[in-house]
Amino acid sequence: MTATNAIEPSNRRAGLLLLLVFVLLAAGFVATGWFYYRNYTQHHHAEAEQQLSVIADMKVDALALWRRERLGDGGIAFQNAAFTSQARRFLDKPADADAQRSLLNWMGNLTQYSHYDRVWLLDAQGVTRLSVPAGEQPFASVTLQLASKVLRSGQMAFQDFYRNEHDQRVYLAVMVPILDESDTNHPLGTLILRMDPETYLYPFLKLWPTLSRTAETLLVRREGNEVLFLNELRFQTNTALILRAPLDRVTLPAGQAVLGREGAMSGIDYRGVPVLAVMRAVPDSPWALVARMDAEEVYAPVRQRFWQIVAFIGALLLAAGACMGLVWRQKHVRLCLEKAESADTLRASEVRYRRLFESAKDGILILDAETGMVVDVNPFLIEMLGYSHEVFLGKKIWELGFFKNIVANQDNFVELQQKGYVRYEDMALEGSDGTRHEVEFVSNVYLVNKKKVIQCNIRDISERVRSSLSLQEKNMELEHFLYTASHDLKTPVVTVRTFLGYLKQDMAIADAARIEKDLRFIHLATDKMARLLDDLLEISRIGRVVSPPVSVTFRHLANEAVGVVAGRIAEQGVTVQVGENDVTLLGDRLRLAQIWQNLVENACKFMGPQQGPRIEIGVEERGTEAVFFVRDNGIGIDPRYHAKVFSLFDKLDPKAEGTGLGLALAKRIVELYQGRIWVESPGLGQGACFYFTLPGARRAAELKQEQTA
Repeated sequence: MTATNAIEPSNRRAGLLLLLVFVLLAAGFVATGWFYYRNYTQHHHAEAEQQLSVIADMKVDALALWRRERLGDGGIAFQNAAFTSQARRFLDKPADADAQRSLLNWMGNLTQYSHYDRVWLLDAQGVTRLSVPAGEQPFASVTLQLASKVLRSGQMAFQDFYRNEHDQRVYLAVMVPILDESDTNHPLGTLILRMDPETYLYPFLKLWPTLSRTAETLLVRREGNEVLFLNELRFQTNTALILRAPLDRVTLPAGQAVLGREGAMSGIDYRGVPVLAVMRAVPDSPWALVARMDAEEVYAPVRQRFWQIVAFIGALLLAAGACMGLVWRQKHVRLCLEKAESADTLRASEVRYRRLFESAKDGILILDAETGMVVDVNPFLIEMLGYSHEVFLGKKIWELGFFKNIVANQDNFVELQQKGYVRYEDMALEGSDGTRHEVEFVSNVYLVNKKKVIQCNIRDISERVRSSLSLQEKNMELEHFLYTASHDLKTPVVTVRTFLGYLKQDMAIADAARIEKDLRFIHLATDKMARLLDDLLEISRIGRVVSPPVSVTFRHLANEAVGVVAGRIAEQGVTVQVGENDVTLLGDRLRLAQIWQNLVENACKFMGPQQGPRIEIGVEERGTEAVFFVRDNGIGIDPRYHAKVFSLFDKLDPKAEGTGLGLALAKRIVELYQGRIWVESPGLGQGACFYFTLPGARRAAELKQEQTA
């Protein structure tokens, strides 16, 4: 056999082998692309549902708050002796100019500072006696019927969306019965506070925090076996209180919402168009809310990604085919040169690998795949964590404390060996100085000189994690904060304005008792505004205004806080016990003391009437972490509301004193020292315990001690 004859079978075998490799590569490319596309689709769908859920929750909270505010406005007049007295004077003597002026002033304030387009005062026979703005405007028949019912029942009522047959406009109203304070069975009249939804509700429902061609919010309620749409819709006009749909349309999100279903669903909307929708019930109302977006818009990025994947896989296949042909053509040359160049190539590869290893901007850890022993570690990981080269070498990975969350024991390492590839995207490592590093951890098993090793790549993603908060989430949080703050400030403003009007009248008649009463209400309202503004200013200063750090022990801070709250403690007869364990902290002493002060003050505030009130303050070691606690035997907290107690202005008891910012202030200070705070309470009547950590302050104190040693 000649050399040429010997080469031909070899070429054929090489060609078949290359063809097989190409087929396998093609199958791998297609399979990888398919799995990537499927995972991307699922992830994108989950993100779309999350976005709609956040928007729906924000709008439901705002609607519930808006309803409570309207009923609160009515509550100012309901069974209010001052208002009832003025109303009785005017209804008995319409010529009483002072009474009429006082009532018009009060009613005018409501139309000026709230969402009411008209306020009426009706007598017991349903006849309009006063109206702001002035002028006659006929009532809807349903309004007169409800006004009569409210007068008979003696209770306030919220009139849901209705259409006035006289002007064909949609309104809502709050109806307040005015009862004689000496005889509540004797009705004097009715106060009607009417709202035009075009002023606030409809614009609010139309508002969408992101750019979208099809997104929309629907407000609906059930009427018999139909769902009734309450607001004007984006793609169909003249729909409020007109558009209806049968409840047997199981694919209609609005119908499912009024039937009590909550969560996300894919369905067909009122136009017959496929949509992705999230449904929520509005608390304390007959309303349900639907946040929806056309499926075509939701999945447009998915379709775009599909064609990108197809194009990419096609390019890979073309490149692979070209490479296979090139490899086949150059086979002879490569075989001849391979042995001669193998030694040089290996040396060059080792040099290249070592350069990459030494200069890489990611941490790299090389392990023996059989024993888990650290073989090598690159300079970047040493510098990032602050440990010496010797700390790593010769140690098994589960013996390194800062990797305990990744490989906690030898069993986990066996799993790592078997899988061959492990990826974590949300792990945290702690450096020698206590700095927390959010990392992406990827490990691969491969052969080096016929021996298995594990390469662990560790990428610091702390900056990416810190900047990961986008949706408009910050804007929505700010919007909720501003809305709540403005509401809490508006209430005392209305009180001051109202009683200034009363004060002017009472000073004109020199009624000393009523003047003192007016001034007391004004003083209480301004005090509330001052406390609220002080707390807001305190919140804004956290992290910006910092005193020089000093060393201070936990017991000093706890005793200092108890001294500040000593008046309330003595007033309620509370026994306070400070634990014997102690921990040294380094930080802003004033800020640190505020944590314990606010928690102790909160415990006293919600102590309740039980015998033997007690507060325990202490610290316990949990592993390497110091956990501080303030425990009481007070009224406790419903587990459903544990997550809400640290929110700005989110008071669980609206009647409780204070502004509702104390726990939020404590949380901000704890987070300033890289800590966390949470509450545990078995339930109402069983006390509560607030836990928190201050790792930043403790590490700073330990570092200072090491430096001075």
